[in-house]
Amino acid sequence: MPSDNLPPVAVDRRGTNVDEAVAFYEDVYASQDIHIGKPTADGFTWRYRAVGDDELTLGTSAVDANRWGTIGQHGTYILAWTTTPGIVLDIDTRDAVAMPPNVPVMYPSGRPFEFSAAPGTQHMIRFDGTFLENVAAAQLGAIPGPLQFRNLPDPEQLERLRQVIRAAAPELLHPDTDRWRRAAVNMLVAEAAVDAFHATPDVDIAFHDGPATMRFAQEWMVANAHRHITSTDVAQAAGINARALQAAFQRHAHITPMAFLRQIRLHRVRAQLVAGEIPTTVIADVARGWGFGHLGRFASYYADTFGERPSDTLRRPSR
Repeated sequence: MPSDNLPPVAVDRRGTNVDEAVAFYEDVYASQDIHIGKPTADGFTWRYRAVGDDELTLGTSAVDANRWGTIGQHGTYILAWTTTPGIVLDIDTRDAVAMPPNVPVMYPSGRPFEFSAAPGTQHMIRFDGTFLENVAAAQLGAIPGPLQFRNLPDPEQLERLRQVIRAAAPELLHPDTDRWRRAAVNMLVAEAAVDAFHATPDVDIAFHDGPATMRFAQEWMVANAHRHITSTDVAQAAGINARALQAAFQRHAHITPMAFLRQIRLHRVRAQLVAGEIPTTVIADVARGWGFGHLGRFASYYADTFGERPSDTLRRPSR
């Protein structure tokens, strides 16, 4: 659910100055390498409008000039479609994607990528990374993690996604939409995007088979891994006592509930380090944010799980 303390945010920026546009779009796309070329014969104008909350933002960008450069990694997933041809993602690679008009495309995720764009208008849905990963995990009955997307989406599911977006847009674009209604609409759009692009978490762990209470306990830990929780909290949420929960995990998973929670948190830390940049990403802060108070033990758990130190993950240039 969106944060109780963060009301929907509406942005409407426009102008005629190229330098101002470059600075704005570099901030939006976590980039230091965006360029805008010669304006059209009618002069240069740009406008960016967006409305959303901490789960999903729907926006429109119109720029009356060619632009090119690098889009950075910013902890979000972007679904976009253009009204005219001329936008190419991952240029100069064998995986380059020319965006067809009015066909939703997922931006490359988890890494910076280069783009080029002709003058025109683009519509975007920006999903918070954790939100979309949790939706995909719930759809597939898996552990949340960085998502992989099918390059060629299912045509029927893609058409359903278009229909969901058309129906949702009026409510998403209205800043006064009730936050609970907005959360419900966010979920509908996210589920349609997950289905259309077959979004799959890229993690090495999965739910363990067992009684229904154990399955519920695992799902509850996934949803609440960012909170300070104990085995007693998990047992209470599942409606059983702590001893019974412990016995179920030992019998069916051969681990404790807290060891399962630790694995979830380690994968969450790794996802942030893979997407992070030096020097803005501080390993200690990321670890503490996922409940690892003792950094020495965290480093040991991390190395045992992934076969490398957290600093190696952060520094790897090929991420």
